[in-house]
Order: sequence, then structure tokens, then C-alpha cells
Amino acid sequence: MRRSGFTILEMLAVVLLTGIVLTAVVTFYINLSRANRAALELVRADRRTVAILDRVARDLEGAVLVMKPAELDPLAHPWLFLADSEGELGASRLKFASRSRLPRVSALRESDLEVVAYWLDEREDGSLDLVRWSHPHLPEGLDRAFPAPDDPAAAVLAHGIAAFGVRLQSETGDLLGAWDSSQLVDTSQLPVAAEISLVLLPETDEGAPVEVDTLAADEKPFEVATRRVLLPLRPLDLAKQLDEDGAAQSEDEDEADEDEDGEEDDEDLAGDPDDTACMTVAQCVALNQAQFNALPAEAQAVIQSMSGLCFRDVGASLPVAVSGCQ
Repeated sequence: MRRSGFTILEMLAVVLLTGIVLTAVVTFYINLSRANRAALELVRADRRTVAILDRVARDLEGAVLVMKPAELDPLAHPWLFLADSEGELGASRLKFASRSRLPRVSALRESDLEVVAYWLDEREDGSLDLVRWSHPHLPEGLDRAFPAPDDPAAAVLAHGIAAFGVRLQSETGDLLGAWDSSQLVDTSQLPVAAEISLVLLPETDEGAPVEVDTLAADEKPFEVATRRVLLPLRPLDLAKQLDEDGAAQSEDEDEADEDEDGEEDDEDLAGDPDDTACMTVAQCVALNQAQFNALPAEAQAVIQSMSGLCFRDVGASLPVAVSGCQ
């Protein structure tokens, strides 16, 4: 009589086949998880890279420079475009004036001008931080020094930087790793374009940058990301502009003397439109600040939106009656 059941060889064959299948499934799952993690890390790095490049590019696109008059002492000229600490990717330190600042909403107008600085700060683990500093006022004279890392106006723009640099393009098309508008060679000049380069370090599963000391031999920083931007604002020659304005004003004065008696009198002004200075809504609000503060937030927002308009043109539509404005 034959006994029913499996032999030892059959059981071993089943166990072996099951192990092979499980090994293949686990290996496939691990590889898929690694690929998914690498893809997520790459997407996260791309987003970080784009955000950092956007911030630097925005400041450079608003770079502005007033040309130094020949008779002015260079040390008394506060306008500057400085790029130094040249490395493989270009200058890693930048300092310049930019019109990229967003003024706060207030009754009084604020300038969009600020002095901006970028530099790399090394951490204890060997990685780098990209630091951005800004100040809304020009210095009294030429200031080529960079702020201290603990300056209250300095903020870390990004952690985990492997490399950062900016190359500046001159009017001849050359890409330079350094620029100094305070020197005689490049005095009062701005680059026409900039090439921003950035390399990030890999991140851990928690999103923290991998420490350089613990970076495995097969782990390498991401590829160099590059952004090219134009600097559309050309250096402003105020001395030349003032001379041109003065000449135009002289022509206007000559034209205003219609009776050719050498003086601009009532006869010359007869029929001229009223060109008296206009008080803005913001100036009117400053004279009536208490009334303005007592208004609801919605009414204040409406008035702030018209702060640059002439008061005599929109005064009747304001949601409050004010005095002393014309």
C-alpha cells in the first residue's frame, strides 16, 4: 500500500523555489524603493536649486550703478559692484546695489533700492551655507568690506552647498570670475550679463544635507546647475544727465520769455496751464495721520492704493474728509 504525502526532496524543492521567488520579489522591491527615493531626492534638489538661482538672479537683474564723476574722490562714491574670491565656478562673493527690494505698504513711499551681498560660510562638517545680506540704505562712502556672519541683516539662503560661483560678462563678451567697479580699469561699469552656477550636496532621508565627512565614496554632489541672466539696467551718468537737464531748462526759460524783455513775467505766463506742485495722497495722509489710523482697515487699504496720486484729483473720492491738503 502506497503512503500519501510529500517526500523530503519535494519539500526541499518547494522551499528552494519559494526562497528564489521571495528573493526576486524583495530585490525588486528594494531596487524600486531606491529608484523612487533617488527620484524624489533629485526632484527635491531641483526645486531647491531653482529657488536659490531665482533669488540670486532676481537681485542681479535689478543691479544698478551710478557712474562716478571724474572729479569725485573714489572713497566718497558709495556705488559699487564687487565680485571676488574667484573659484572654479567664478566669484563666490558678491556685493552690489539692486532695485529688487519690495517696498512695504505704508502711507509714505519707500525706495526699492538696497545693497545686497552674497558669500559662502563654511560649517564644521565641511559643507557650505550660502548667506544673503541686504540693507535698504547706501553707505556714506565706498565700502568694499563684507558684513560679519553674525550681522542681524544676514540670513542663510541655503544649507548644503557644495559649490557656488558667478561669472560676469563684460561688454567685449569675456566671462570674468572677478569684478570691481571701484578700480580704474572697470570704474563705474556694470557687467552686461551674469552666469550663476550652483552645486548642492545630497540629502538624507530626513531632508538634511549629507555631511561632507560622512559622504560615501560613490556619493557625489549633483551636477552643476547654471542660470544665465541679463543685467538690463545700465550705469547711470547723473553728471551728464544733470548737464542735459540744465541745458533743457535754459531752453525752456528762453522759450518762456515770449516778449523778449529778458525776464519771465506775467505777460509771458499768460495762458500757461497751472503747473504748481501737486500734493500726493501719501503726503496728505502724513499730515492727518491720526484720522488715517482711526479708519477701518479696508478704508486704509483703499487710501494706500492711491498714495502716489495727486490729492486734488482724487480727494473727493477718499473715504474721509481731511484738512490742510490741496
